[in-house]
Amino acid sequence: MVDDNEVLRALLAQALEHGGYDVITAECGAAALEVAAADPPDLCLVDHVMPGMSGAELIAALRTSPDPRLQAIPVIGFSGRDGAEEALLRAGAVMTLRKPLGEAPLLEAVRTVLPGGRSVERSLAAG
Repeated sequence: MVDDNEVLRALLAQALEHGGYDVITAECGAAALEVAAADPPDLCLVDHVMPGMSGAELIAALRTSPDPRLQAIPVIGFSGRDGAEEALLRAGAVMTLRKPLGEAPLLEAVRTVLPGGRSVERSLAAG
């Protein structure tokens, strides 16, 4: 869950935890890459507009990483801005969501991307 809004990040993390997923957070795109390199997550949720590194830039960094484990992480991008979905998909997101995010659509998207009823999802949050 990459979002620079601390309150939204906490609410989305709580929604995922209620859905039975483990959540890992980081405070920025660079830290998210560091955490992912140490222990690649099952899924990364990425906001598009963030200071420093945009969501599209973070996705591109994952996709072009020399580490094949990072290249393979599915990413759901999200944004409240028009046109952001296209940028996130071009960068390599497998799906996009529109802000504001509700708990049910968020969990449905995670279940779609992680089929088979996986019980643990790790998402990175950066702010």
